[in-house]
Amino acid sequence: MVFRIASSPYTHNQRQTSRIMLLVLIAALPGIAAQTWFFGWGTLFQIVLAAITALVAEAIVLRLRKQSVASHLQDYSALLTGLLLAVSIPPLAPWWMVVLGTGFAIIIAKQLYGGLGQNPFNPAMIGYVVLLISFPVQMTSWLPPYEIAATTPDMLDTLRMIFTGHTASGGDMTLLRIGIDGISQATPLDTFKTSLRAGIPLSKLCSTRYTAACWPA
Repeated sequence: MVFRIASSPYTHNQRQTSRIMLLVLIAALPGIAAQTWFFGWGTLFQIVLAAITALVAEAIVLRLRKQSVASHLQDYSALLTGLLLAVSIPPLAPWWMVVLGTGFAIIIAKQLYGGLGQNPFNPAMIGYVVLLISFPVQMTSWLPPYEIAATTPDMLDTLRMIFTGHTASGGDMTLLRIGIDGISQATPLDTFKTSLRAGIPLSKLCSTRYTAACWPA
């Protein structure tokens, strides 16, 4: 009788890779629901687009590597990569950014190193970093939460924004977004701090000219 020594682990239980990935996906549902509640339909659309891209990219690479496509796709790791990347980018980011980031995460950051378990870095976060470095403006163009937003796009306008960059009425992101100063007042407070250090009296800072510069109508 010939005994073959396989790689560890030598004992097995129900915690298979596919089950662990599935549990992580289920655990992410409350966070997805919360992000959708605060930022709208774009979150769900980005997740669907990223998931489709991840599955297609993984299938293509596996076919080129002459490996079993079905068995690898059934471990849900590609879906998890797409999900993590999708919830990390602005909900109204252009569709091509989602495709580019997810494709890079799967093809370069995961499969280029040999696939699941052999990649030294988190593929989703590698895709995020690539997008952040390449497209910093789009990656930092988050809308404010719906509760404080001046205008909130509906489902159809969200789709149009993602795929065309405009709403049905021709509006763009600048009409839907209010500056972060509207929430934190960071620039006005910094202006006051800098001016006070420069010796400008408080009475002058509170004059119409200075307040109008900090809080334009």
